[in-house]
Amino acid sequence: MADSSSPAILFCMRYPDDQGFVWKTIALTRDLVASHLKQFNCFIAFPVLTGRSAHVFRNMTPVELDCYGSGDLHKQKLARFIKERGVVAIVYMSALPSTLDMAFLRAVGVMTVNTENDSFDRSKTDSLLVQGVKFLVRTVAKRGIHDLHIANAESQGEWLRRHAKIPSSHLAVVPNGVDCNYYKPSLQNISKAPGRQIICVGQARAEKRIEWVIRAAAAVFLQPEFADVSFVYVGDGPMLATWVGLANDLQLKERFVFAGRKSDLLEYYQSAFLMVHAAERESFGLAVVEAMACALPVVACRAAGPSETICDGETGALVGIEDEEGFRLAIAAYLRNPEMARRHGDAGRQRANERFSISRQAEDIAKVIEDRLRQSRYMRGRSFL
Repeated sequence: MADSSSPAILFCMRYPDDQGFVWKTIALTRDLVASHLKQFNCFIAFPVLTGRSAHVFRNMTPVELDCYGSGDLHKQKLARFIKERGVVAIVYMSALPSTLDMAFLRAVGVMTVNTENDSFDRSKTDSLLVQGVKFLVRTVAKRGIHDLHIANAESQGEWLRRHAKIPSSHLAVVPNGVDCNYYKPSLQNISKAPGRQIICVGQARAEKRIEWVIRAAAAVFLQPEFADVSFVYVGDGPMLATWVGLANDLQLKERFVFAGRKSDLLEYYQSAFLMVHAAERESFGLAVVEAMACALPVVACRAAGPSETICDGETGALVGIEDEEGFRLAIAAYLRNPEMARRHGDAGRQRANERFSISRQAEDIAKVIEDRLRQSRYMRGRSFL
């Protein structure tokens, strides 16, 4: 157990502490990572502590700090905290070095780690000149990068190596995980509505393509055999008004529910018959694996993350990135074959347990952070058991 004189590690969150949604899984992961870093005092920084936290931390102390802010006041407050608490490492989330003042962070003497959760456009290509500059600056000179980038999936790690030119010495791959003890099927159907519910979850951003789900719902509702089916979208963001407008134009009414952002998704997963995910870009897809842990089959586009988490034809159905018709047909196939849906859902639950455990993820992240600190200059003159 660390004491007040022990070095500290500061973990960062982007949103106020009352934001649940998939951020609950990310915050829990960080708390579990801290449980393996017993020789350090661990803190978790939120830009705002609201007094209505969606999270309960057992292994780290919440503090109000905006570690992503670029203003002088933010940096002064962060520098004071680093000095007073003896912080040796800051663990960011989805923070490109170009969005941070890396010179400031180097000057205050902290190692920076970034857990890579962003979904990058893998169709993007650079000119030979840009590739060469990236190689020289990042791979050779090791500038403009974090001390450690932790990719959340194998495909994410490959993209960071190949496209972003992050050197292997500064890169680790630790696949995401979810709490399969919490996310599990209900012993009974707790849905308040009769019939079968199809759920989709995600931030309301363009790449999530909820318009595909809305148009799929319209096609389903035209078929009398699916009179018992409804859809619910859980999420919020800049595209929400556009999608609500499309649903209204298609006269989906009460059979397509916009639930907004919810702090806890368990009841929604447990109430559902099927999970659908139309995103064209997805580095991992926590909601997909949370749904799998609740024994839901998943229909998804063949983006990077779902291609790793879903076994096509065994735990769900993967369709081409541009195959909207295939997306609709896959949904209909599960609706017509409840036994296949049950079988694939059970297999998904087993796969989530075996491959995507949050306990395994936390232990692996703690190990790569410890290993990197051992190799770094940031622990010189400090004891490290």
